[in-house]
Amino acid sequence: MRKIGIAIGIVLLVCSLQAQKKSDFSVMEDSIISLHAGMLSEPISEIRYQKNEQLLYLLEEMLQMKNSFNYKFDSLKTISILTSADKKVRIFTWYVMDDRNNCEYFGFLQSYNEQQKRYMVYPLTDKSSRIANPNTQTLTHHSWFGAMYTHLLETQTSTHTYYTLLGWNGGNIFSQYKVIDVLSINTKGAPTFGAPIFRNYSKTKVYRIVFEYARNSKLHLDYSKEYYARRSGKKDKHTHKYTYDTIATNMIIFNRLIPMDESLANVPQYYVPEASLNDGFIEQDGRWVFKPGVEGRNKEQKKETEGTVHRSAPRTFYKPK
Repeated sequence: MRKIGIAIGIVLLVCSLQAQKKSDFSVMEDSIISLHAGMLSEPISEIRYQKNEQLLYLLEEMLQMKNSFNYKFDSLKTISILTSADKKVRIFTWYVMDDRNNCEYFGFLQSYNEQQKRYMVYPLTDKSSRIANPNTQTLTHHSWFGAMYTHLLETQTSTHTYYTLLGWNGGNIFSQYKVIDVLSINTKGAPTFGAPIFRNYSKTKVYRIVFEYARNSKLHLDYSKEYYARRSGKKDKHTHKYTYDTIATNMIIFNRLIPMDESLANVPQYYVPEASLNDGFIEQDGRWVFKPGVEGRNKEQKKETEGTVHRSAPRTFYKPK
């Protein structure tokens, strides 16, 4: 009977500890929600940044706790939280706007360390305003092209797993940005941003794609099932020209950017999205192949039905205007 009593006591103690941990996570999540809500409504930028420092400290402390990766943050709706399908990566991103409407981005990355068999936590430091030619560079978590991410797409080559991130950067009073970035993790869990996995897009090798455009415009960037034309290999009997098949597949799709005027062709802040022109990237063997002139019929259809890309679970969070 004594052994049974001890066993029951151990079970109750374990359950109590688990309940306490869950309670601790919930209490800390509530504090984070309150801090971020206060930031979003605070009119004074100095106080916004003070609250953000508190949020950074609290969230990092929480993410360092054991089993924090499994905590879902179901109540935290104002910060972007994306988790990879393989459960090896989770990324938190948000921004703070100053008095001049410039956005600075903040975030944390949790990634699995294969050697230590545990999750590591990496603060993300936004250097987007200081990075020259961001399309051609690999970056670290210390020199991150900051963005608030909306999608995480996991692809696999023969040697690497890549996590493609779609996001928004509010930029400055003249420009804003949409970003297609690529995250990879080494065996120690350390992150690298940027990878040369884009094909047929540019004559030069690119490691990420940054779309710069006019501040008051809206660029559509999404991952969804869309259509593109592919030459069939057959010729029309009457015209003797090759016919084309319409192919439906999941892809990264975005509006093509054009200058407001031909004289402004070299000034990105005067570029605007052309709603009737869409380009895209299709996944092939873990890489992204550029497809110009996709049709973009299904912008409202988000159901993933084809392809090998693993998409992060849908999550609703605060979206900037």
